[in-house]
Parts: sequence; structure tokens; C-alpha cells
Amino acid sequence: MPSDYGYINARLKGQHSRLLKPGAYEELLGLPDFNAFAKWLATSPYSKEWQEAQTRFAGLAAAEEALAANFNSSTRLMRKISDGGPNKLIGIILRRWDLENVKAVVRGIHNHWDSDEIFRAVLPAGNLDKVKLKELCRKADLRELADTLATWGEELAGPLTLALPEYQREHQLAGLELALDQFFYRQALKGLAGLDYNKSLVRELLRREIDLLNAKGLRRLMAREGIGLPEAVRNYLPGGKLLTREKYAALLDPKESKKALRSIRGTYLHRLLLADDSRGGREEKLDREEWRQKALAYRGDPLGIDVAVGFLWQKYFEVANLKLIARGKQYGIPAEDIRHQLLTA
Repeated sequence: MPSDYGYINARLKGQHSRLLKPGAYEELLGLPDFNAFAKWLATSPYSKEWQEAQTRFAGLAAAEEALAANFNSSTRLMRKISDGGPNKLIGIILRRWDLENVKAVVRGIHNHWDSDEIFRAVLPAGNLDKVKLKELCRKADLRELADTLATWGEELAGPLTLALPEYQREHQLAGLELALDQFFYRQALKGLAGLDYNKSLVRELLRREIDLLNAKGLRRLMAREGIGLPEAVRNYLPGGKLLTREKYAALLDPKESKKALRSIRGTYLHRLLLADDSRGGREEKLDREEWRQKALAYRGDPLGIDVAVGFLWQKYFEVANLKLIARGKQYGIPAEDIRHQLLTA
């Protein structure tokens, strides 16, 4: 397997050429119902996974299974065609799906969802494949979940296990998710140290994610009353670019917050913290912008990790959009209501 980006990116560009063209979504939105969408799937680049999914599922469940399987196939290919440094970087990028999948399972078990409902919230892409995720979704409680992860040697078991006693006392998810986030980003950034261009690119993407997570947490903490500064700062996620621990604490301190806000003026974090979000959607908009920046990385260095990052997120956009359209057609949601939720690069 090659460790140079020339070969890897040539293969990924071939995969990129199979992504849906811009006008395809309008055609799909114009379909009359789910049956018409299913006929399209049968002749699309998703036809192989669609045929396989229909042997075990029907209707919308089969479509969602096929779309998830196709995304997983793309991520497996990224690992298969790479070796050495590129393979390690791609592994770090894909690990964020393990993090998000474990958090989704944690939320599902906490909220007493059935296993099928939890599984619909995950998207296999990293080390935790479909078989393992299905087993995790069937766990009766979070202790069983942590123990199973530990049995497999999965590193995310560590922070989950350590955070469980507090969860069992307070029954709050925030501490569990924070522990998982802190562990993941600390480990990921450790593997991205150095001046190498490709490591730097991935590192900066993760640091932006951390800043955004901290800013979201800050908004919630600022809206709460009666929370002490030491307790609030415990929610800080180290590793971001704009929000140091000191600045994070200053933003929560009534005596220092104005000065701290001025120090991040002109950034998206400033807009997020000050925005009137009474109608909601501000955080979602920033998430979308963050994902869009990653998808646009495809236009970066043709001999760097840029192409892999951009392709991965554009593929994710496509699968997420097709899931939206499939559900919309199944439940008769108007095209206009689906259109404004679509992700675009």
C-alpha cells in the first residue's frame, strides 16, 4: 500500500467523480413518493448496498441501511488504499465518528430508546464497525456499554468508566460526553504534534471543533444562574485555538467578560456568544459552516491530506442529504421543507 498522497488522492478523486452532481437533489426532491426514491436507489451508485439491504430490511429502513453501508464502504476504502503517515491521519479523522457513535449510543441508552432506534442514530466509519455498534446498541445500561468497550480494548471505555460514578449520582449526560470529548481530542492532538503540513491541517480542523464545542458550552453556562466559576470551568475542553482556559474563565466572570469578549471580536465565536438566538438555529448554522469548511478542503493541496478530508465530508453530506430525502418522501414532507436542511459544500 502506498504512503504517498499522489496515488491515494488519484483514487479518491475517482470516488469523488461518482458523487451526485449539484442538480441531482432537485430531481430527487421532485419525486412523488418513497417508491420513486427506491427506484432511483436501484439504479444509483448505491444500488449494490440497496440490493443487499433489501434482503434484511424493507422500505425506509432498507434505504437507511444502504446509505450507511455505502458511507462505511467509502471510509474502509480510504484506509485500504493508504499506508504509513497518510493512513494514520485518515485513522485519526475517522475516529471522530467512533466518538460521535459512542455518544449517540450513550444518549440512546440514557433515554431508554430501543436498540433499533439507537442504531439509526449511528454511522459506522471508524474502528467500531456495524457489528460492534449493533451489539453496543443492545446494552441494557451504560455500565454494560463501558464494560463491552473495555473488553474489546476500545480506548473510549476509559473515560466512560471514570465518568460513570458521577453519572450514576446525578443522572446527567453532560459529564459523560465531556469526558469522552476530552479524551478523544487529547489523544488526537497528541498524534498530530509537529510542523508537518498534513498534520497541521488536521490539527487546525480539530482545534476549531474544540473552540466551537467550548463556545456552545459557554452559551449554556452563561444562561444558567447560581453556577460557581470553579464548577463552570470544569466544563472546559483543552486544545482549542481561540479559547484558552484563561479566556474561557474570563468570559464566565462578570468582572472580566466584556474584556474577554473584545479579545475574540470579529471571530465566529464572538458572533455565536452574542447572537440573539431566541428563535434557535444559531448553533446548527455554525455547525453547518464548520462542516462546509471541511468539505471545501477538497480544493486544497492536490498532494496533501486536503483531498481526503474534503472527499470524506462531501461524501458525508451526500449520505446525510439522501437520508433526509428518503425520510421526507416516506412521510410526505414538502420538498421546500427538506431543501433548506440539505448540506452543501
